[in-house]
Amino acid sequence: MMKEKKGAGESFKRLLKDPSSLVLVLTSFIFLILFVIYPLIVIVFTTDGSDWSTFFTKPRYGTALLNTIVSSTLSALTATVFGFIYAYSIHYSNIKGKKFFRFIAFLPLLAPSVMSGLAFLLLFGRGGFISQWLRSNFGVELDLYGLPGLWIVQTISYFPLAYMTITSVLRSISPNLEVAAQNLGARGFKLFRTITLKLALPGVVNAFLLVAINCFADFGNPKLIGGNYSLLAVEIYGEIINNEPGLASVMGIILVIPALLVFWLQNKVLAKGSYSTVTGKPVAGLNRVTTSKRTDWLLFLFNSLISLMIIAMFLITILYAFTRNFGRDNTFTLDHLQKVVFSSSSPAVMNSLVLSLISALLAVGLGLVLSYIITRKPFPGKKALDFSAVLPIALPGTFVGLALIVAFSKGPIILQGSAILIVIAMLLKQMPVSYRGLTAAFKQVDKSIEEASTNLGANSNKTLGTIVFPMLQKTIVANFVYAFMKNMNTLSTIIFLITPKWVVAAVSIFNYAETGTYYWAAAVAVGLMGATLGTLGIIKLIFRDKVKIFDF
Repeated sequence: MMKEKKGAGESFKRLLKDPSSLVLVLTSFIFLILFVIYPLIVIVFTTDGSDWSTFFTKPRYGTALLNTIVSSTLSALTATVFGFIYAYSIHYSNIKGKKFFRFIAFLPLLAPSVMSGLAFLLLFGRGGFISQWLRSNFGVELDLYGLPGLWIVQTISYFPLAYMTITSVLRSISPNLEVAAQNLGARGFKLFRTITLKLALPGVVNAFLLVAINCFADFGNPKLIGGNYSLLAVEIYGEIINNEPGLASVMGIILVIPALLVFWLQNKVLAKGSYSTVTGKPVAGLNRVTTSKRTDWLLFLFNSLISLMIIAMFLITILYAFTRNFGRDNTFTLDHLQKVVFSSSSPAVMNSLVLSLISALLAVGLGLVLSYIITRKPFPGKKALDFSAVLPIALPGTFVGLALIVAFSKGPIILQGSAILIVIAMLLKQMPVSYRGLTAAFKQVDKSIEEASTNLGANSNKTLGTIVFPMLQKTIVANFVYAFMKNMNTLSTIIFLITPKWVVAAVSIFNYAETGTYYWAAAVAVGLMGATLGTLGIIKLIFRDKVKIFDF
């Protein structure tokens, strides 16, 4: 038997014999080099010594960096703790209303993170509903601007992300080991500390790091409620407005360093060791060890408080959207929605819908192509392509938008002011998620199925379209739904790229909130959530049981 020849040369020769795969590989390389590697190179060379000197000699920038690290760490810590307790109560307690609590945890995913800042202003701002009530009834002046308010808002904004990450781990823990530990005398907190928490640790750490990355890049909330508590993302925005791309690039590079460190830690922690319970299938009739009645009451109270805060955020936004000026004139009206959602002069929600759908389709399509060629085709440069594909997920959205506007605002390729650049920015942030998910799915599909298709004369495109795509349909649809929802709500990534013609809903909410036109900001938020929910409903009707969206 002859040994199969290996090496870069042989891989390239086999690739040349498959024109369809060659086109896919070359297209992938060109796209990632043009929109991932090239902008990074440009932003590095945009800076000079004076820009770096300015950053390190002006105390305000050092303060902004320290504030970013402090606020992101605090918010990530509390969001992770809240997410863990919330998820633990769902899977390990006997509390009532679990379906309701799951639904509440899903709700914030429908709204842009900047809506949390808006709702906070409507409730706790100087003219907010609760602030006015405390002032008029108790003479209490509430001032939560700065770190306290930002800490609260980012915790609530990113708590669902922590919850979803942790709940998937808790759900997968087999009860066998916990029951065995209980039989050996472990009870209560000791059982939780020595078994459950240790098994859930990868999910907890992953949740913390994911939330931290998102907090690093958050722009809307710090700008709305940060007050004098300046963060790097806000400083970058200010320098772009002041036409100082060099200084903005320096801060963008500085912002990337902690984000890349977090990304490295995330991969290192998740790659180290195994926390799985290798005990086979659960014994028939074996039930998970649950909490005591006293703990159930405490968990129910905690979940109720979290749910109350989330409901209050949505309720105050809806009240402002459907009244003339809530708190002063509570007359019901549809004028705000008509003015900023349904009017042809205010296309923000429609722009978000169109651009998000296009970007989500492209993100999933590119993720599918990349995962296919990476897992199935030998070719030179595979590791470099894989690294370039996942790199954008480690970059803060603020930095991605900054890199794109700096790279494509002048020759040789000018895309500034176009919808293309907005779509690309959205695509870059969501494509790595699709790529990772689809790569995992590809590894579960036996290669022999595709080899049989090839032996019967089908090329790579036909095999991909008629064999692979149908088998991965559930994963593809799930990734499309995720990418669409994230695109609809994104702000930090595209704040530098929008124009009056291509303004999107999240930016409109931010602009109206910043100028104090809260009822219009609330109306756009309601319109955005309605468009998102309606689109998800249509997707559910089309794919039915092939995708789970509203199943709690």
